[in-house]
Amino acid sequence: MLKLLTLRKDDRVLDLGCGQGVFARNLAKMGCDVTGVDASPSLIQSAIQHSKNSNDRIKYVCLNAERLTGIKDSHFDALIAILTLQNMKDLPAVSRECARVMKPRGRMVWVINHPCLRIPRQSSWGWDEGKKMQYRRLDIYKSSAEIPIRMHPGKKDSEDTVSFHRSLSEMLGAAFEAGFVLNGMEEWCSNKKSAPGPRSRAEDRARNEFPLFAALSFRKAIPD
Repeated sequence: MLKLLTLRKDDRVLDLGCGQGVFARNLAKMGCDVTGVDASPSLIQSAIQHSKNSNDRIKYVCLNAERLTGIKDSHFDALIAILTLQNMKDLPAVSRECARVMKPRGRMVWVINHPCLRIPRQSSWGWDEGKKMQYRRLDIYKSSAEIPIRMHPGKKDSEDTVSFHRSLSEMLGAAFEAGFVLNGMEEWCSNKKSAPGPRSRAEDRARNEFPLFAALSFRKAIPD
């Protein structure tokens, strides 16, 4: 993500869906001025607690990404959204807000579950006994879907959330309509390795063939 973003010292960076502030703290250590935004008050409080020993280059704000109230137009040099867009319902509205608060030619990186290969409850690994190969099964792709997710399966009082699946063209379309241009993409595989066993080699090969994450790099276009 850092390689795609090409950050410079004193850049202003928006961490959208910052959670407990892991990336925000690392960006601040690099010399960036960071604003971390999350819709969850408890996560923002956790981020503040975890950042007590950090420098004063981080500010945390509890906001919905669809309306970044109080953040000035054309304020940020860069923006990151790391594995959080799938929890945001109105992606076109989020994209428009991202464009509003970024400077012309500002850099933005979205890291997402691979929309073609990792769809919660609609994709899985399978085993072809005849070919002795692990394969990736998909039950949907093109259709948009709202998929309920139990945060801690098996836990009685577990919270639920929703994962919004969108095709790659739908995701890119939201960014393009907001005024971004795509200038890079990487597909990232899982670094998990199977324990030794009769299927381990085939499982590891499949993980290296089917990327479960994608990183999309954008720039904010300059109006004609």
